[in-house]
Amino acid sequence: TSALLYSALTFFKHWICILVQIKRIVLMKTTFNKLVGESRESLEIIDSHTLKTMIENKEDMAIIDVNDKEETDKRGMIQGAFNVSLGTLYYKADQEVPENFKDNRIQDRDKKVVVTCGLGLCAAIGGKLLKDMGFKDVVLLEGGVEKWREDGYELEK
Repeated sequence: TSALLYSALTFFKHWICILVQIKRIVLMKTTFNKLVGESRESLEIIDSHTLKTMIENKEDMAIIDVNDKEETDKRGMIQGAFNVSLGTLYYKADQEVPENFKDNRIQDRDKKVVVTCGLGLCAAIGGKLLKDMGFKDVVLLEGGVEKWREDGYELEK
Protein backbone atom coordinates (compact mmCIF):
# COMPACT_ATOMS: atom_id res chain seq x y z
CA THR A 1 0.00 0.00 0.00
CA SER A 2 2.95 2.33 0.60
CA ALA A 3 4.04 2.02 -3.03
CA LEU A 4 0.48 2.63 -4.21
CA LEU A 5 0.17 5.70 -1.97
CA TYR A 6 3.52 7.01 -3.23
CA SER A 7 2.42 6.52 -6.86
CA ALA A 8 -0.90 8.25 -6.25
CA LEU A 9 0.73 11.19 -4.45
CA THR A 10 3.37 11.51 -7.18
CA PHE A 11 0.62 11.55 -9.82
CA PHE A 12 -1.33 14.25 -7.97
CA LYS A 13 1.79 16.34 -7.33
CA HIS A 14 2.59 16.31 -11.06
CA TRP A 15 -0.97 17.44 -11.85
CA ILE A 16 -0.83 20.16 -9.21
CA CYS A 17 2.40 21.46 -10.76
CA ILE A 18 0.80 21.43 -14.19
CA LEU A 19 -2.34 23.18 -12.90
CA VAL A 20 -0.23 25.86 -11.19
CA GLN A 21 1.59 26.49 -14.47
CA ILE A 22 -1.71 26.59 -16.41
CA LYS A 23 -3.15 29.05 -13.87
CA ARG A 24 -0.04 31.21 -14.21
CA ILE A 25 -0.33 31.16 -18.00
CA VAL A 26 -4.06 31.90 -18.05
CA LEU A 27 -4.13 34.56 -15.34
CA MET A 28 -0.80 36.23 -15.92
CA LYS A 29 -0.65 35.83 -19.68
CA THR A 30 2.92 34.58 -19.48
CA THR A 31 4.86 32.47 -21.91
CA PHE A 32 7.66 29.95 -21.62
CA ASN A 33 10.14 32.55 -22.87
CA LYS A 34 8.92 35.08 -20.28
CA LEU A 35 9.29 32.49 -17.51
CA VAL A 36 12.82 31.69 -18.67
CA GLY A 37 13.76 35.37 -18.93
CA GLU A 38 12.38 36.23 -15.50
CA SER A 39 14.08 33.20 -14.02
CA ARG A 40 17.46 34.05 -15.57
CA GLU A 41 17.30 37.53 -14.02
CA SER A 42 17.34 36.01 -10.53
CA LEU A 43 20.31 33.70 -11.12
CA GLU A 44 24.07 33.88 -11.36
CA ILE A 45 25.01 32.56 -14.81
CA ILE A 46 28.31 30.81 -15.54
CA ASP A 47 29.84 29.39 -18.70
CA SER A 48 31.03 25.84 -19.23
CA HIS A 49 34.71 26.78 -18.75
CA THR A 50 33.93 28.15 -15.29
CA LEU A 51 32.00 25.00 -14.37
CA LYS A 52 34.84 22.80 -15.65
CA THR A 53 37.25 24.69 -13.39
CA MET A 54 34.88 24.29 -10.44
CA ILE A 55 34.73 20.54 -11.09
CA GLU A 56 38.51 20.28 -11.42
CA ASN A 57 38.91 22.22 -8.14
CA LYS A 58 36.49 19.77 -6.51
CA GLU A 59 34.19 22.54 -5.32
CA ASP A 60 31.48 21.37 -2.94
CA MET A 61 28.40 21.65 -5.12
CA ALA A 62 25.46 19.76 -6.55
CA ILE A 63 25.07 19.74 -10.33
CA ILE A 64 21.46 19.01 -11.24
CA ASP A 65 20.26 18.21 -14.75
CA VAL A 66 16.52 18.97 -14.79
CA ASN A 67 15.70 17.23 -18.07
CA ASP A 68 13.58 14.10 -17.92
CA LYS A 69 15.41 10.87 -17.13
CA GLU A 70 14.85 9.47 -20.61
CA GLU A 71 16.66 12.47 -22.10
CA THR A 72 19.61 12.35 -19.70
CA ASP A 73 19.95 8.58 -20.14
CA LYS A 74 20.06 9.07 -23.92
CA ARG A 75 22.54 11.97 -24.11
CA GLY A 76 24.48 11.69 -20.86
CA MET A 77 25.25 14.33 -18.24
CA ILE A 78 28.10 16.51 -17.08
CA GLN A 79 30.64 14.79 -14.83
CA GLY A 80 29.29 14.63 -11.29
CA ALA A 81 25.76 15.71 -12.24
CA PHE A 82 22.64 13.90 -11.19
CA ASN A 83 19.16 13.99 -12.62
CA VAL A 84 16.09 15.48 -10.95
CA SER A 85 13.53 16.29 -13.62
CA LEU A 86 11.92 19.72 -13.45
CA GLY A 87 8.51 18.17 -12.83
CA THR A 88 9.72 16.41 -9.67
CA LEU A 89 12.04 19.15 -8.43
CA TYR A 90 9.08 20.83 -6.70
CA TYR A 91 8.80 18.10 -4.11
CA LYS A 92 12.23 16.44 -4.22
CA ALA A 93 13.84 19.66 -3.01
CA ASP A 94 11.07 20.41 -0.51
CA GLN A 95 11.83 19.95 3.18
CA GLU A 96 8.19 19.64 4.24
CA VAL A 97 7.19 16.54 2.29
CA PRO A 98 7.41 12.95 3.54
CA GLU A 99 10.96 11.58 3.64
CA ASN A 100 10.37 9.19 0.74
CA PHE A 101 9.47 12.15 -1.51
CA LYS A 102 12.73 14.01 -0.84
CA ASP A 103 16.02 13.73 -2.65
CA ASN A 104 18.63 14.01 0.10
CA ARG A 105 21.22 15.31 -2.37
CA ILE A 106 19.27 18.58 -2.58
CA GLN A 107 18.21 19.38 0.95
CA ASP A 108 21.13 21.59 2.04
CA ARG A 109 20.06 25.18 1.34
CA ASP A 110 23.63 26.44 1.91
CA LYS A 111 25.31 24.20 -0.68
CA LYS A 112 26.05 25.64 -4.12
CA VAL A 113 23.71 24.21 -6.77
CA VAL A 114 24.48 24.36 -10.48
CA VAL A 115 21.39 23.78 -12.60
CA THR A 116 21.51 22.62 -16.20
CA CYS A 117 19.47 20.95 -18.93
CA GLY A 118 19.76 20.58 -22.69
CA LEU A 119 19.86 24.28 -23.56
CA GLY A 120 19.63 25.95 -20.13
CA LEU A 121 16.01 27.06 -20.52
CA CYS A 122 14.24 24.63 -18.18
CA ALA A 123 17.27 24.85 -15.90
CA ALA A 124 16.61 28.58 -15.47
CA ILE A 125 13.07 27.83 -14.31
CA GLY A 126 14.36 25.09 -12.01
CA GLY A 127 17.03 27.40 -10.63
CA LYS A 128 14.51 30.09 -9.79
CA LEU A 129 12.32 27.49 -8.13
CA LEU A 130 15.25 26.44 -5.93
CA LYS A 131 15.97 30.06 -5.01
CA ASP A 132 12.30 30.56 -4.16
CA MET A 133 12.57 27.48 -1.93
CA GLY A 134 15.40 29.04 0.06
CA PHE A 135 18.55 27.79 -1.68
CA LYS A 136 21.12 30.54 -1.23
CA ASP A 137 23.65 29.82 -3.99
CA VAL A 138 22.02 28.73 -7.24
CA VAL A 139 23.94 28.99 -10.50
CA LEU A 140 22.72 28.46 -14.07
CA LEU A 141 24.97 26.89 -16.70
CA GLU A 142 24.68 29.12 -19.78
CA GLY A 143 23.61 27.12 -22.84
CA GLY A 144 23.21 23.88 -20.91
CA VAL A 145 24.84 20.63 -21.88
CA GLU A 146 24.67 21.50 -25.58
CA LYS A 147 27.00 24.47 -25.02
CA TRP A 148 29.12 22.27 -22.70
CA ARG A 149 29.64 19.82 -25.60
CA GLU A 150 30.13 22.65 -28.10
CA ASP A 151 32.93 23.95 -25.88
CA GLY A 152 34.69 20.58 -26.17
CA TYR A 153 33.70 18.89 -22.94
CA GLU A 154 32.34 15.38 -22.72
CA LEU A 155 29.21 13.99 -21.14
CA GLU A 156 29.05 10.83 -19.04
CA LYS A 157 26.47 8.10 -19.53
